[in-house]
Amino acid sequence: MSINSDTRLQNLPPEIQTYSLQMVQLLHNYLQGNLLGVYIVGSAALGGFIAGRSDIDIQGVCARQLSQGEKEQITSLLAHPSLPCPTRGCEFVLYSREKVTIPSPAAGFEVNLNSGPQMHFHVTYDPKDESFHWFLLDRSIAREHGISIFGPDAHELFGVIPRAWLLNALLTSLRWHTDHDEAGYSSILNACRGWRFAEENHWSSKVDAIEWAKARVADGELLTQALALRAGTCDKTLDQKKVKQFLNRIRERIEQVQQVDTLPHT
Repeated sequence: MSINSDTRLQNLPPEIQTYSLQMVQLLHNYLQGNLLGVYIVGSAALGGFIAGRSDIDIQGVCARQLSQGEKEQITSLLAHPSLPCPTRGCEFVLYSREKVTIPSPAAGFEVNLNSGPQMHFHVTYDPKDESFHWFLLDRSIAREHGISIFGPDAHELFGVIPRAWLLNALLTSLRWHTDHDEAGYSSILNACRGWRFAEENHWSSKVDAIEWAKARVADGELLTQALALRAGTCDKTLDQKKVKQFLNRIRERIEQVQQVDTLPHT
């Protein structure tokens, strides 16, 4: 098995490097030639990882669809504490090749596993049990920014997802956060990253997206507070009314962008 030497992996904390390589080894030992690639995505790939507080997001690609027994065995191998996670938790998603190379608006995963010392254990094997938006956005980020630990560069496996699907997923994400994110700061961070993508058509870290957004809003205090809550340097609760107002403004702006995108070009 040949491990890649992406310099971005080498710039991550040593414990994250070790954990990622252990995961690759376990997957390769089990799947053998059916393992095609393993990639770090999320904040670690985008440059916003905070040791001990951020999740580590990892996506794998295998050559074929798996049986239920194979999926459960992979979960037993990778779930914390069988494979101890050195940060808050790991969000691991395994896809079959056909689900990532051929663009699809569906979730499309084989295994979706969340586990870690500070993360609620959650595993699903049926894509119908999850909202599609998480996976569509993450596959787009993987293609653009994924750190290849094993296998080819991410853009060689992950197909281009149409922008219209991504804008729809961003709007779905805003609705989900409005309904489910009680703390609110994750909603703000994701909304800013989605807003920037809608305007500029590329993904950035949440930290960079917040700074980008602060230059475009009248009052950046809410955004600064959300970033501080993420970093653990603030414990002041966000004003939920202001959070909802901000999310509504971003939703309206993305809808405007969506409408412009559908206009015929002359």
